[in-house]
Amino acid sequence: MKAFVRTGLPRLMAVLLASLVGTSMAYAADDEAAKLKELERALSAPQEGAPIGSAPKRARTRAIVFDNEPQGATAAPEPATTAAALDCAAIPPDARTVGVDFRIQFNVGSATISPASEATLTQIAKILSLSPNRCVLVEGHTDATGNAERNMALSRDRANSVVNYITDKNGIDRKRLLPEGKGSSDPMQNLDPRDPKNRRVVFKVVTG
Repeated sequence: MKAFVRTGLPRLMAVLLASLVGTSMAYAADDEAAKLKELERALSAPQEGAPIGSAPKRARTRAIVFDNEPQGATAAPEPATTAAALDCAAIPPDARTVGVDFRIQFNVGSATISPASEATLTQIAKILSLSPNRCVLVEGHTDATGNAERNMALSRDRANSVVNYITDKNGIDRKRLLPEGKGSSDPMQNLDPRDPKNRRVVFKVVTG
């Protein structure tokens, strides 16, 4: 019995701990996959009215052919409106959005993105690339522990780091993404403002 206590019990505890960690990781992976799907749905949903930041549609004109012109003469082709013309800087404060939050990890007390979250940001960039005409607000959030001003600055820096990673490493047009720091001003519902779960990055797709 004593031998089991010395050897068997620690092994049993290790097995149980490994099982709990594995289950927790599986839940986290499922949650992340669900959020990626949610972001994809928000980006692919029809936008109310003309896309915000897009160039206005040009009036279509018909060619006029005069008697002294060759019959094959036509009007010059109209320039196409592309994603490059999109500029989301003029989004009004009351614009409607759909937000999806992600647990993007950073090095402690800094805006340096942890390698553990790089794959998630790459997946987010792939989803963003499917809807090049949509504007997205990228909000950084912290919990309420520590200095409020420092938290605000840190959340702003982290939002900028996320935008830089998505645009620099994945070729997404930077004009589409608007970083903003929220600090601890907007905690999650039904959660203590000091809870670490408030540390998150929210992607808000502009819907109208």
